[in-house]
Formats: sequence, structure tokens, C-alpha cells
Amino acid sequence: MIDRLVLTRRIEEIDKHLAKIEPYARHSLDDFLGDSVMQDVVEYNLFQIINHLIDIVQHIAVDEEYGLPQNAYEAGHLLLGKGIWGADDLEIFGKMVGFRNVVGHAYLRINKKTVYSILTEGRQEIKDLIGKIAKKFL
Repeated sequence: MIDRLVLTRRIEEIDKHLAKIEPYARHSLDDFLGDSVMQDVVEYNLFQIINHLIDIVQHIAVDEEYGLPQNAYEAGHLLLGKGIWGADDLEIFGKMVGFRNVVGHAYLRINKKTVYSILTEGRQEIKDLIGKIAKKFL
């Protein structure tokens, strides 16, 4: 059974990180590309948001006995299999995990236009994924 306190705390952390990047979404792409501090703040907070989301998904998979995922993407598949997420949600989650890996492990140079796109358009996708989880488990 899901530990609602753990879930609530992770969602609260996600909300805090979303609030930190919200003001930057009002800036133009050119402003964003010209400000390395703004880029760093947004990248760090997106990294933390995705880490918390991964923790939530893995926590649900294990506590609800959906299986023992070997990685974040597998945990997302388990939520898909239980009808918590749809295929589009899993695709978005997979992209988030990939982005987190690029930021966290510096595999590739981070595409700042992609960061800006997530900042301006992807925040709602994050909120939607969290909303589906909260609706089911809180």
C-alpha cells in the first residue's frame, strides 16, 4: 500500500521547484539563451522535479506491488499497465527521464532551446502526470 506521506512530500517538493522556475517562463527565448544563470536555475530545478517524479513512480510500483522495476522507464511502464497513465503519459515520462540523464550525467551538451521549451510548454505536462497520480493515490 502506498505511503501517502511520502507521496505528498514528493509532490510538495515538485510544486516548490515548479514555483522557482515559473517566473523564468515569462522571458523570451532570446533572453533565456543570453542568461546562463537563468539556464542553470531552470535546468537544476527541472532535474530535481524529474528526480522526485521518478521516486514517486518507483515508490508506487513497489508499494502497490505492480512489480520490481529495474529502472525509471520500467516503473513508468508498470503504471501504464495498471491504467494510471496512458501511452502518451509514458512517452512524456520517458522523455523526462532522458532529459534528466543528459542534465545529470552530461552525456551530451544540453540543448538550451529544449530547456526553454520544457520551461514554457512542459510544465503543464509535469502537472498533468502528477495530477493523475494524485487523483489515484491521494
